[in-house]
Amino acid sequence: MLSRIADSLFWLARYMERAEDTARILDVNYHMLLEESEKFYRLRWDPLLVMAGEEPRFRTLYEEANAHTVFEFLAFRQDNPNSIVQCIAKARENARTIRDRLSREMWEDINGMYHAVNGFDPRQEIPGGPHRFCDVIKFGSHRFHGVADATLPHDEGWQFLRLGCFLERAEMTTRLVDVQYQYLLEAPQPVGQPDNHQWMAVLKSVGAYEAYHRKYYSQIQPEQVAEMLILHPQHPRSIKFSMNEVQAGLRALSGTQPGSYSNEAERITGKVLEGLRYDKIEDIFHRGLHTYLTELLGASLKIGENIARSYFYYGVSA
Repeated sequence: MLSRIADSLFWLARYMERAEDTARILDVNYHMLLEESEKFYRLRWDPLLVMAGEEPRFRTLYEEANAHTVFEFLAFRQDNPNSIVQCIAKARENARTIRDRLSREMWEDINGMYHAVNGFDPRQEIPGGPHRFCDVIKFGSHRFHGVADATLPHDEGWQFLRLGCFLERAEMTTRLVDVQYQYLLEAPQPVGQPDNHQWMAVLKSVGAYEAYHRKYYSQIQPEQVAEMLILHPQHPRSIKFSMNEVQAGLRALSGTQPGSYSNEAERITGKVLEGLRYDKIEDIFHRGLHTYLTELLGASLKIGENIARSYFYYGVSA
């Protein structure tokens, strides 16, 4: 496979996943924050910007982080390279350059989603909130993965899609847990009221609310939320699950057997997974959750850089 094609497939999946992840956190947090008092609602728009990695850019464009400005910035701003509309546009452009390697159904789905997203008028959508817009993104992303799995050969190209999706997902979940944990523990709380409302939002942001209750049979506890999103071996948005998928994709490309590696991306992935497989949540908190997640995020970025060096022949940054 040409490196150009592999590169486009990898980033096509990353941009689609980035758009869905942003839509999820925006939609869930918007509606759950609005149910709280104005005082606490104002305190918690900042984490969404930090998770998106675009807080400095936001501060140059807006004076205040509130429902309207955050929605506009994360969803519609053309000068925000990680806004949802920009991610969908970049995904479509990557797909357009390799149309001969995609199924007709897959191209039509991506192209249709692009036109649907650009059919929204921000002036009409922003006052009513993000739910309708975000639903189009979330279900469009689900459709993308379903069509890709059902219509593409599960060959090298499909593996690069898999790598892009799960590496992006691992990074977003890492930032979500790190940022939300710090904000929710540091923000002032109403006296006598545990902040289960906001921990519920964290779980719903990754579709893990129902799975949490099936696993723990208890009220929402911060430590258990962290355990669920970091170490759960089967939940598709946990860091451990995502990194397992990254490792499987890398091994499928190189033909490497368990216990060995053929490039630096595989080595780092294996090292990360060894920790995730044997660490307990108590060990992670003892070391310091923020330090642990910062190291995980750094490792994920290095994996992406080394995938590029091994297969695309140039350095990239997310």
